[in-house]
Amino acid sequence: MSWGRGPTIPQATVEDLVADGDPAKIVIDVREPMETMHGTIEGARLVPLGELESVIGDLADDANVYLVCRSGNRSAYATEVLQAAGKTGAKNVVGGMIAWAQAGLPIER
Repeated sequence: MSWGRGPTIPQATVEDLVADGDPAKIVIDVREPMETMHGTIEGARLVPLGELESVIGDLADDANVYLVCRSGNRSAYATEVLQAAGKTGAKNVVGGMIAWAQAGLPIER
C-alpha cells in the first residue's frame, strides 16, 4: 500500500472521540509499549503498528474504531490499512495523544 495515494483517510478529532457515545467503540493505540509509559486513553487497546494486521480479523467490518498514536501520523497509516481491509468504521484521531493532552483530557497511566 502506498502512503498517501489512496482515498481520503477518515478523520476524527479528540472531541469527536469523547463525544461518541457508542459503548461498542474501539480505541486502538498503535504506539510501541514503551511510548505508552506516559499514558494512554482509558480503555484503549495497545496494538503496535507492526502487529496491526494480526488483529484485523478480530474487528467487524463496520466496527466503530478510532486509531491513535503520538501525533496522528502512524494512526493515519493504520487507518488506511484497516480501510483497505474493508473496516469501514476505522478513523484516524487527528493529532493523536498530543492533541488529547493539549485538550486537557484524562490520561490513564
